[in-house]
Amino acid sequence: MKQTISELLHEHAQWQQVNETLVGEWKFSNFTELRQIVGKLCDLAEELNHHPTVTYGYNTLKVETTTHDAGNTITELDVELAKRISQIIGK
Repeated sequence: MKQTISELLHEHAQWQQVNETLVGEWKFSNFTELRQIVGKLCDLAEELNHHPTVTYGYNTLKVETTTHDAGNTITELDVELAKRISQIIGK
């Protein structure tokens, strides 16, 4: 698992590991762009049945994911979610 997390962090610079949580942060040009992304993130979370903590403001987005059912650790599901979020955002 450690190698999988390292690959994610290497390939997607906006993600970092903070203790047993993957944290991603982005900035957007305006609230409308951000709102569209948040809608897509909600759809993805439902599809994967894995729901991250999402915090956003006018043009900033922060996503935190860990697997509570696995004792609040990072699992393959968190890595998959992070990769797919990066694909949606395209940054």
